Amino acid sequence: MSKKHKKHMSVQARNRLFFLRPICIFLVFFLIITIVSNTITLYKLNDEKLEKEKTYTKSQEKSEYLKNEIIKLNNPEYLAMYAREQYSYSKDGELILKINKNEEEKLESSVENKNEKGNYNKYIVLGISIFILWSFISLIRRKDDKSNNEKSV
Repeated sequence: MSKKHKKHMSVQARNRLFFLRPICIFLVFFLIITIVSNTITLYKLNDEKLEKEKTYTKSQEKSEYLKNEIIKLNNPEYLAMYAREQYSYSKDGELILKINKNEEEKLESSVENKNEKGNYNKYIVLGISIFILWSFISLIRRKDDKSNNEKSV
């Protein structure tokens, strides 16, 4: 708007702007906060969904393994071999040696932990929304400062 137009702006128009500006600012803040909180919730739910899917697939694999194990245990030869391995059952003259499997399990778990990536998406979204909010506030302040300077001139 030109300076002449601002000087001739009616009191009603100035009052409308005075009351509408805070309402608009409040609505923008509210929308930004809502979007950010919903985005963070969405990421949390997505992470939870991925964990549930992993648990489900592990349960399915374990179920298949147990079904196969039941079928194998019905075989007498396999049952005898299983008893020797798991319960140290031996035939006459047999010597049983046990190998520690804890080291293998530790190695496998460390490899799994390295493969999992950290999820930083929610922090990126939060940072971007804070930047947008800060930019919007500084833009409003600049406009207010310009209008105050023009009023004083």
